[in-house]
Amino acid sequence: MNERFRIYAAVAGTALLIVVGGFVFLGRSSSSSAAAPHAIKPLHPHAKAKVALAPPKVTPAKAKAMGKAKTRGVRPAVIAGVPAPLVDALKHHSVVVLALVAPKSEVDNLTLAEAKAGAAAAHAGFATVDVTNNAQVQALSALVGTNADAQNRLLDDPAVLVFQKPQTLYVRLNGYVDADTIEQAAVNAAQTPLAR
Repeated sequence: MNERFRIYAAVAGTALLIVVGGFVFLGRSSSSSAAAPHAIKPLHPHAKAKVALAPPKVTPAKAKAMGKAKTRGVRPAVIAGVPAPLVDALKHHSVVVLALVAPKSEVDNLTLAEAKAGAAAAHAGFATVDVTNNAQVQALSALVGTNADAQNRLLDDPAVLVFQKPQTLYVRLNGYVDADTIEQAAVNAAQTPLAR
């Protein structure tokens, strides 16, 4: 037994020395690497380092002028909760034919052409809303969502909507519609007093 005890004591002592030595080694290597970062030499001896420049100082007057210049070119998609094309058309016409179309659909393009022709024949305003313009579609949905007629509350394309000034939906025609039908709807809207 005495011999076994010496072997166990020697193995335990060796293991203890290895563990303590490992901690000492790891402690020294981490403290030395944190103290001084290594400098990286450039690959080309004549290469110059790029220096980051501070942004130019802008006075409040310059910032205001730059802000106005940026906003001049940007047209909002929605004005006061109404799609901008409809707002623009209602400024000049008491009745507006609005086509809700997808740009790459053949049926929608046919409906768009018929809506333009029908609006021109009725001397009404014309506007279009692209279904891929989320802001305009949401505004149009909110606008027609208040309609008393349940079938007019949901939007799908193609559709032709006839509006009376100020921005009241008179009738909605779903799917492909010919120019004569659109013309008649616009004429009827012009002759019908707005229900208040």
